[in-house]
Order: sequence, then C-alpha cells, then structure tokens
Amino acid sequence: MKKFILTILAITSFVSANAQTPSAYLDINNIKADVFPFGYLGAFETPKGSAIYTVGASSLWIGGFDASSNLKIAGQTYRQSGVDFWPGPLDLSASTNATTIATYNNVWKLNQCDIDDYTMWLNSGMVGPNPIDSIAMNTIINWPAVSSFGLPLAPFFDSNTNGIYDPYAGDYPLIKGDQAIFFVFNDNGGVHGETGGGAIGLEIQAMIYEYSCPDDSSLYNTVFANYKIINRSSFTLDSTYIGNWADIDLGSASDDFIGCDVERGAYYCYNGDIIDDNPPSGQLPYGANPPSQGIVFLSGPFKDANGLDDLSALTPNGTNYGDLIVDNERLGMSKFVYYNNDGTVTGNPSAAVDFYNYLVGNWKDATPWTYGGTGHSTGVACDYMFPGVSDPLGFGTNMIPQSPWDETIAGNVPADRRGLGSFGPFTFQPGSIQEIDFAYVYGRATSGGNLASIVVMQERIDSVRQKFNNGITGCGCASLTGINNYEINNSLSIYPNPASENITINFTSTSKNTSIKIYDATGRLVKNMENVKSGENTITLNELENGLYLLNLQEGNNSATKRFIKQ
Repeated sequence: MKKFILTILAITSFVSANAQTPSAYLDINNIKADVFPFGYLGAFETPKGSAIYTVGASSLWIGGFDASSNLKIAGQTYRQSGVDFWPGPLDLSASTNATTIATYNNVWKLNQCDIDDYTMWLNSGMVGPNPIDSIAMNTIINWPAVSSFGLPLAPFFDSNTNGIYDPYAGDYPLIKGDQAIFFVFNDNGGVHGETGGGAIGLEIQAMIYEYSCPDDSSLYNTVFANYKIINRSSFTLDSTYIGNWADIDLGSASDDFIGCDVERGAYYCYNGDIIDDNPPSGQLPYGANPPSQGIVFLSGPFKDANGLDDLSALTPNGTNYGDLIVDNERLGMSKFVYYNNDGTVTGNPSAAVDFYNYLVGNWKDATPWTYGGTGHSTGVACDYMFPGVSDPLGFGTNMIPQSPWDETIAGNVPADRRGLGSFGPFTFQPGSIQEIDFAYVYGRATSGGNLASIVVMQERIDSVRQKFNNGITGCGCASLTGINNYEINNSLSIYPNPASENITINFTSTSKNTSIKIYDATGRLVKNMENVKSGENTITLNELENGLYLLNLQEGNNSATKRFIKQ
C-alpha cells in the first residue's frame, strides 16, 4: 500500500510540475496546429502565419459501464480541474508508472520526405552526407516502435520481420500523410480530475497528420487525426461512446454559431454575423466573409456483431453497410450536441455523469435533447442539434422528418460555443482495439458572407471523405528548405497513379544530365534511367511487383521525389 501511494504521489507531482509540456506543430499545409502528448490538439492558426485561429482546443471523450454498472469515463476540456489522460502506454495489466509517463511526455514529428531520403541514403550504402537534418535523424533513430513494456507501439516497416526496430538494418517509421506527429497516452495514470469518473484502462496511440498539396484546396486545408484505442482493462465496457470535443473559436469566440451536417457526418462552427470582430487580446479577427471550421467523423468503431450485413445504418454516415460483408459495419457520427460556456443545465459539464450524458444524448439534468429552439424541452427527442436541412429523412428524430432547424432559425444570440459529436453505442471488449479517424476541415468564401463559407467547407468535406475512402498516397516530397527543389518538385507529375503497365512522368528541366531512379518500399533500387529529356516520358512497369514505389528525379544538385502505386 505504501508503494502504491508513493507511486500515485510521484505521478501527481509529475503532472503538477509539467507546466512546459513538450508539443509540436503540424505546419506543412495551410493550417498550423499544436499537438500535445496527452491527447490534446489546439491553436489551429489558419491560414498559417496569420495570427488568426479556428480550433482553440479539441480532445477525446470516452465512456461506458462495467459489469457492475459503474460508470467509467475519461475526457478532457482545458485541464483546469485536473487531468484524465497522461502521456505513455500501459502494460498488459493496464498499469503505468511515473517513469513511463515522464519518458513518453513527448511527441515524434516526421516528414515523409525525410523518411524517403533516409531510406534511399541507407540503401545506397550511406554514400555521401546524410541528406536529412539532425532533428529528423534523431526522430528516425529513436522512433518509439516498441513500448517500454515490450508491446507494439509506433508503426514501422520491419525489413526482416523480426519485430525489432533497427533503423540501420533497413527499418524505418511508417507515417500517414506528408507530415505526421505520433504520440501515445492513457487514462490510467492517476485519479480522473477532469471528469471525476472511474478509469477505464485505455491506451491510445495517436497520429495527427497533414498533406502538403497547394493545388488541392481540400487537403491543403485539412488536419487528419487517427486514434488506435486499446482496451487494456480486464473488463468489458458496455454502452460505450467515443466523442470528439472541441471549442472552436473563429477569431473572436463571442460571436459564433454551431451546427451539424448529418448526411456528411460532421459538426461545424460558423460566425453568427457577417463580420468577425472583437477577438481576444493579441489575436486578429477574420473580418468580412469569416470562415467555417468543420470536424468530420471519417471512420468509427465497429458496430456490435449480429451475424448480418446490415443494409441501413442507424446513422446515415456510417460505412460498410450493404456491402455483402457480414459484421464489418462501422458507426458514423451518432450524436451531436452544443453547450454554452456557463453553469446552466445546458452548460459546462462538471461531473462524470454530465460528460456521459453529453455523449449519449441528454442534458445535465438527464432530460433528452429536443428538436427546435435551444434544444432543451422544446420538441421531440433528437440525436443531432442544429442539423439545418441535412437530415431530411429524420435519422435524428426516430425517422420522423422535421422542419429545418439551425441557430439562425431558432433566433439565437451568437456566443462562445462548445461542440461534441460521438460514435456509439458499442461494446468494448477487453484486449480489443478500435481505430477511428477524424478530419478538421476549414473553408472560407471570398464573398457572400458568413453562410457562404459553410458551402466551401462542405465541398471540401466531400472531397476529403472521397480521398480518404479511396486511400491518399501523398502529395510529393518537395524540399522544405530549398526553393530549387520546390520548383522541380512542382514541375514533376506522375500519371496514372495508381498504375498497372506504364506510368508517364512529365517534368520541366534545362539540364541535360537529369536522371530518374525508382526504389521499392524497402529502399531497393529497381530502375535507373540516365540523361532523361525534359517533357513526357513513359516508363514500363511490367517487371515490377505490385506495391508502393518512390520515383526520384535528380537534376544536378536538385532533386524531387514522388510516390506511386503499381497495381
């Protein structure tokens, strides 16, 4: 008992002293987003370098009941009353310690270009200087592939399939997007000071990532989030919901409206009037034609198995329904609620049951959300607040269609809103893994006022979801430091991609000594072409096996690398 108390005191002391928690910025596209190792995203500066912000804070909420009907819940807002999540993994008994928390109080940031350059340099026999900087090199060498408890952690390419990460033997990190930040956190590092709920025993492996695609406005204005959630407890969590909470402040926090798009599986914030003004000290307003910021539920947890291929979803935005495959259905955004920054029954949660009520469809006084007005005791029970015209079939009102409802129709006064969307319910078995994905999509119109930006955001959401469902292979590897490399990369195109028999490359170059090398996913050189002429060139792929390849174009001291798939 004494040892246990000392351990808890050590963990508490670490958290209290941890005012300067390490974080890193995603910043390879139009959004600069701050990422923290305890599962917290914030300060989405959009456009990057503008000192204007959309998402102030965002994090996960997860809750359910054990076999004795005890509420188990973890969630975070601003960590003002304590914490529910701590950095680091858990062991097989769902335990951690102060040393592990301190060790993993970190984030690991990498660009795909650095990984590509490293693997090519390594597989060339390390001829010439290392092409990547010391920070990226240190991250690659110290990639947290296996936890301190000997369990799999950050994904990596295992060249000899021995389960041991050895970057000098051909292993390398695997990331999503063109730039990614990996971190791991848990809900069993101490007492839940934020929600006051009982710990579950969750380990959450997170990868937040972006694509660098200046010519693709949807990807260039999106942050993606992937969470692999492991139930390391010994009990089944019933009636489980997973929520994405956000405080979206569009420049000024005091004049916002909030809504949801049922068909698109998203919730969003938009300005409540046509001009965004009066932002917090030190920040700038968006002014005229203020933007809209959406949070999209791309892929949810698996629906509980029933031995059927369900033909229609309980939510209209789930996936894998009616595909002739049994029990592969994934839940979509099942609920959405707003709440105010106050202490009323429709305001900030303060107890564990408040957090869970918001996840499942109730207000703090346990009454269900209702359709119309403010959503409190105003009409029929509903699952989605302020859906506008996005639920014509009445998915959120027991399949009884209702007239359109949003904050403008309700006659609400713009204010500081918080939003929470959730997946659920589902049964979370001990030892099982649920992998979920979100996208934070930004849209801004150049004219038409505040509502026009919602349309731009919706168009980008459609594009992002389509690309996500089809698989996104990345947007190329421009140098982040050299303008010449950037220009040659922008001139290089590959099509079709994916390809089967041939690919065509097109580039602009004034050099007569341009070469093209193709490497497979292990970094092995499989094709070499010298003295390639500027313009279109067709390359035969018949001798290559199906898979991912890197095409490197070298022009003197400048180079560009793009990826393609042979299928």
